[in-house]
Parts: sequence; C-alpha cells; structure tokens
Amino acid sequence: MRMLLAAVSVLLASPAVAQEAVTAAQFDSHVARDAAFGDVAWHVDNVNAGTKGPLIVWLPGSGAYPHFQNFSDGGRGTSFPRELLTFRDRAHFMLIDKPGLPFVADMQFDESNGRPIPLDNPAYRAGMSRDNLISRTAIAIAAAREALGDKVDRVVVIGGSEGAQYVFAVAGLAHADKAVAWGGLALPQYYDFVIEQRLRAERGEMTRAEAQASVEEVFASIKAIQADPLSLEGDFIGEPNRRWSGFGPHAVVDDMLALDVPLLLVQGGNDPKAPIINTDFAMVAFLSRGRTNLEYWVYPEVDHGFRAPDPNDPGKTISIAGEIWGRVWGWVVAEP
Repeated sequence: MRMLLAAVSVLLASPAVAQEAVTAAQFDSHVARDAAFGDVAWHVDNVNAGTKGPLIVWLPGSGAYPHFQNFSDGGRGTSFPRELLTFRDRAHFMLIDKPGLPFVADMQFDESNGRPIPLDNPAYRAGMSRDNLISRTAIAIAAAREALGDKVDRVVVIGGSEGAQYVFAVAGLAHADKAVAWGGLALPQYYDFVIEQRLRAERGEMTRAEAQASVEEVFASIKAIQADPLSLEGDFIGEPNRRWSGFGPHAVVDDMLALDVPLLLVQGGNDPKAPIINTDFAMVAFLSRGRTNLEYWVYPEVDHGFRAPDPNDPGKTISIAGEIWGRVWGWVVAEP
C-alpha cells in the first residue's frame, strides 16, 4: 500500500506513524473570502479542538497535489508529514488549499516515476505565483486566528520544499511567532540548477565542458521565462512561467533577514533536490550580521525525504522523519 507525501520527491511515512491513520474527516473545512484573492479554503484538525495550543500552518511542496490523495489500490497519500501530526492533540494543524485544487481527491499513479499524476488545471496554473500563495496563506491564517480565538497561543508557519521558499514571507505578513523550513534554500532557486551541474562535474559524472553547456541551457531557460513571465503555457520543469518568474529569482534569505522572531532551517546534507550549498548561505548571512535568531540543523547524510543510510543494511536507507519532526516539535513549543 502506498504511503506518499507529494512534495518535490516521494517521502515515505515511518512505520510507527503509518499505523496511526490521518484522515480528511479529522479536519474541519472553512472558506475565507477576499475581494482581491477570492475564496481561500483552509482546514484545521478537530482532534482535541478545544485545546489551547499553537496554530501550526503547513505549506506543502511543489506540484498540483491535494492534501489527501486516494489511489485505486487502497493506498493513501498526503501533502504533509504524518510524523508531525502525531502532536495534533496538543496543537491546531492547519492546511490551506492551493489554487484550483481540492482538499481530497482520487488520484492516478505513474508507476514509471513512482509519483502520483498531478491534478494540473488552468486555475492551478493561473494561481501559482509566489505573491498569490503568500497573500492567500496570510488571509487564511487571519481567518483561522479569528475563528479559533483564545485557543491559539502562538502561530508557527512550517514550509517544506516549495513551501520553504515562501514560509518566511508568510511569517512576516501574518505576524507569526516562529517559522520553520526544511529542504529549502537561501539563494534563488535558479541557482540550484547551476549548482547541480557544477557538482556533477566535480563528481566526475560529466566533464566541465559538458557542465558549462548545461549551465548555459539553464541561463537560456531563465531568459525565456523572463521574456514572458506571466505565461501559463510556457513552462520549465513542468511548472508555468508564472510560477518560475516569482520563485526562481527570489532570494529567500532576504525574507529571513526581515524577521526578528525565532527561525529554524532543517537541511539534509545529501539532498539533491535542495543542495545544502545553497542553504548554507543563510547561516553565513545571519552570522556575518551578528544575528542570533536563526537555528540551523544539518543532518549530513539525510536526503530530501528525511531518509538516512541504514546502518544494518548497506546500500539501503531508512526514514528518520519521526526523530526529526519530534525535535522540531520541541523547538516549536520551547519558550524563546
């Protein structure tokens, strides 16, 4: 049975967490209406709904995937880490729909690449701009704060992969108390594609001349995107120009430096989807400015899916997501 996390890569839930099913029925659904951004659907878990605790806002990874995914073989997928929701009896977990996507949907699965087939549609493509996602999320957080009232004692925004690229901007706009990013970056996402080619050359996977040719292709793609930045037809790696023209050139570290609240970066050193060389710059920026509100946790052997080498089975990996998210939870609830 498939237990999938639809982010940039497929993440497997740990066995302990997989035993405790998280279902769409455990969330209450709401709609925030805004004159500029239309209806924004948001959902908050109803497990111990009367409990006072933090509002944990999850920003998912890339792709046109609903928060809950049902497959024909009976498998279930989610856009969030199930391990984090083991703490939902002490918090209020919030999910916000991407433009044009339902909260839950039946999905097809592409066996060739081991991923669900995304629910790509015109509304999703039109809504997938960085500024749009930031504003929609802030609108939903404001609505949740009003609805939950004194049941919320702090707001913590957590973003994974693509979500990590705008989590700090959301934290600023929504006046969050803390913000967490995993599998993210500090410098523009375009730079990741350049880093990848340079590292492949250093590892001997291609010549330096071949790497340079690949880098020139990246530069050409950026130029084409910026020539038609709002296009919904032109695309790069499966996402429209409209998405890339906002996310691609933006330096996330600028959003981070604008915040004085506690910040946390969690990064795997073996993450090809988000090279740590990019993320390292955030800590350099904070230290060189004498800033002390950023913590940076590096797991040197961990990949984008929180998998590490299995010490008992060379060549295999095991999920340590439960351990990592448990540590993140401790940071979330710790007093500054």
